[in-house]
Amino acid sequence: MTIMRSKKEKEKRINLPGILAAAAIGIIQFQDVFLLYRRIQNGEAISVRLSSGQPAAFLIQCLLEFLFPAVLLILFALMLKRDFFPSMYMTLKGKWQRITAAILAAAIIGLTVYGLILKPDKGSILLSLFYYLVIVAFAEEFVIRDACTYFLRDASWLLRYLLPNFFFALPHLFNYAGWGKISSGVLLNFLFNGILLGYVFGGCLLQLFKEKSGSIWLPVLLHCLMDYSIILKY
Repeated sequence: MTIMRSKKEKEKRINLPGILAAAAIGIIQFQDVFLLYRRIQNGEAISVRLSSGQPAAFLIQCLLEFLFPAVLLILFALMLKRDFFPSMYMTLKGKWQRITAAILAAAIIGLTVYGLILKPDKGSILLSLFYYLVIVAFAEEFVIRDACTYFLRDASWLLRYLLPNFFFALPHLFNYAGWGKISSGVLLNFLFNGILLGYVFGGCLLQLFKEKSGSIWLPVLLHCLMDYSIILKY
């Protein structure tokens, strides 16, 4: 009886269709970032910092970047129906969760107020807030640590954490290269000097934050705050 149960548990943990689905999502996400990298290389993409000069074109660019997460949102909503919000961790329950969310939101608002008061380009501050909150933080958290992990929910914790966050870490190679040419030195440094593992570890922490809090919104707000702080350098 015990042997049969252990075999069933093992079969449940090795869910090949789920692994392939999670990997496919990660690969498509990487491809989207790669296409953005190519547009930047060709001078076709609008920088977030200079977005106020072409706000309409920049918003269209954002919508194109958000296309894959939007498709996933619709597909999961249709597939899960009433279970969509709890299954995708899109609720916010518990006292400490709400307090933490309020603190993170207050920090983002404070950063925005600081930028609007002290930075000359007010438009870029507001467009940056939208970009880093929706297009970066929400999109990445939903795609990587919601959609990917949904297909790995019955897998071992090691696979559930490492596979999605590998695909979270990999596109950061372009950011590490400053969105410029990726030389062999840059690539080797990213792969072997712990930088790739650093992003994997950071992604795992965000996923743990999601699972322990029971909400995707806390990692989204934290992710946004970390990236949006770039406006301090504007």
